[in-house]
Amino acid sequence: MSYFRRWWSERFGAAEESKEPSHQADEAEAQPSVPGIRIEVSGDSAMATVDLDEFGPEAQPLIMEEMVQQSGLPIFKGTVEHGYAMRAVDSHLRCPRCEAETRQQIAHFIYATDIAPRVMLAPAGYFCTACPTVIVDENLIAVGLKEGYNFRAVVGVDYAGEREPDLFRTWNGHEPMYILDEEGQVMDLVTGDQRHSKGRAHRRLAGRHSTVSKRRRKMAQQSRQRNRR
Repeated sequence: MSYFRRWWSERFGAAEESKEPSHQADEAEAQPSVPGIRIEVSGDSAMATVDLDEFGPEAQPLIMEEMVQQSGLPIFKGTVEHGYAMRAVDSHLRCPRCEAETRQQIAHFIYATDIAPRVMLAPAGYFCTACPTVIVDENLIAVGLKEGYNFRAVVGVDYAGEREPDLFRTWNGHEPMYILDEEGQVMDLVTGDQRHSKGRAHRRLAGRHSTVSKRRRKMAQQSRQRNRR
């Protein structure tokens, strides 16, 4: 999934910024539908949700490159160890660990669903400029979710095959436990008291030093090949 504001109007001409919001919405709705692309218009901006599963492997990198350029934001190139939900911090403009400034960047976020882990390319992260921490806009990920899937948690950052993905070592300041299915895929992330409320008989819990870390490469490969959105 690639999810960026204003991309539809800039690339496909769904609406012009100089027109009234109501006219923009009418014109966006009047545009011919494109398989794999969902458009939502709000005020003077449009949001495009692109399901890369609907496009061939040759077209996918070109689409992602184009959308990154249109977004005007850089792709994250560092490493991540600590994740925070935007709802859990006082301000997404300051790192909750070291108080340094954050910078909004695009990244391949790995997120758990009720079916399988997936990867979404989205401008949903505010990355610390001084330490390996990211504040994640979970709402942006959840809104862009592929139809038929239920969002559970963002669990890490993928690097599109350039290196192994980073699964969060801490989440909201606590060491997480990853809930795996029978095939070792990450189905959820829990911390603290959630371990007792979310644990289920048909799943098993794993710390970051156990099966999860050994399956990072496999999970990322599966997500990129079959579950990217």
